[in-house]
Amino acid sequence: MNNAAQQQPVGEGRFDAKFWQLEAFEHPGQQYYYCTPAFVEADGTATIGDDFLISGSEERVLDQKLISRNIHATIRLVAGFLHDSKLKGEEAKVVMPLNAKAVSVESVASEFADGCREFLADVNGQIIFEMMNLPPKFTIDYLDHLGILVFPFCQEYIARPSPAWTDFTIFANCNFQGVSFDLKNKAWPPDKIQPHLEKFCQSANLNRLTPYLLGAASSDIQGLANELGFKFVAGKAVDET
Repeated sequence: MNNAAQQQPVGEGRFDAKFWQLEAFEHPGQQYYYCTPAFVEADGTATIGDDFLISGSEERVLDQKLISRNIHATIRLVAGFLHDSKLKGEEAKVVMPLNAKAVSVESVASEFADGCREFLADVNGQIIFEMMNLPPKFTIDYLDHLGILVFPFCQEYIARPSPAWTDFTIFANCNFQGVSFDLKNKAWPPDKIQPHLEKFCQSANLNRLTPYLLGAASSDIQGLANELGFKFVAGKAVDET
């Protein structure tokens, strides 16, 4: 992991993150990154990425203390990374994943907003929130609530729907600016994954949503994503560090 502004509770391990470089086909002069947060226990055991993001929200009753702690830590990691980038003369932009199920709870949403005001006030224009862990079914009102929550603290916000979704009209109607598809850095054969990526990208473009591909593990998938019209691509194929 490339580290940024690690926080380390005494005797409890530490928070960390990898900032994957995003290949931006239409913004060659701008640096984009995708944040994958983690918590590393004192014994070295790590909870990474989606497992970290959904921690505390797997059951019907949410562990709001754990969720808020992880969200605050991710915000601080992103703020630290952007601060360090600025010191290097780089005005980077970061896609930060956010647990939609968690921030739908009023108390967690309040903690999230407080963290953004404290740590991201000076870099709002460099943040893209990615709403992940969406429920199987949701309404326009549900998405509107998420948009209203994050809008003051970011440049734009996107959604990561279930891979089975093929109609993104509801996201366009709620002013989301993009959608993402995560291959989780698995070595998928390009011919097997192409129909799914093609349908995803077509639906995104039909609704004027920017398509993001995450977890592209090979140069073949990276090239396929470019051919299909994905505007941003991240993964081992782009950033092996």
